[in-house]
Amino acid sequence: MTLKDTAEDVYNIDVFQVLLKYEIERSKRYPCPLTLLQIETNPAAVNPQTLKAAPLIFASALSAHLRAADIPARTGNLFTVLLTNADRHGAQAVCERLLSVFKNKLEDGAGNSIAFSLQIGATSHPGGETLDMEKLIQKTEEALQQAKKKGQNVWAFSA
Repeated sequence: MTLKDTAEDVYNIDVFQVLLKYEIERSKRYPCPLTLLQIETNPAAVNPQTLKAAPLIFASALSAHLRAADIPARTGNLFTVLLTNADRHGAQAVCERLLSVFKNKLEDGAGNSIAFSLQIGATSHPGGETLDMEKLIQKTEEALQQAKKKGQNVWAFSA
């Protein structure tokens, strides 16, 4: 098991959980905002090999459009991203940027096109004593469900 796969440039979910716990404890002690995103991807490609490589292609493009301080993880076609020191406005900016980036088709290494439709759920917390990991995850999952009800290439925020 690797901590971070350089081909994917994202963490596995087990390592992500450890990092999330650490950042939550830090934000409780030294109040600063945290934002959590869940991104569900729906890839479409003509070439079966390209479709099979979709999570890696998405992960690479995602990492290229995040800050170095952001912590992305992947489980199948579900990506979870912790945005450290980011509030609701930061969540909005990142979600809109990602939707803008992924509205265009991408290419795999062989030049085959792939398109992604996204649904993004987001929540933020200002930090401090009331920050709770389970509630943060629950709010993000609720926001993702709201986005799914809206359709494709949308994001939703749960306060």
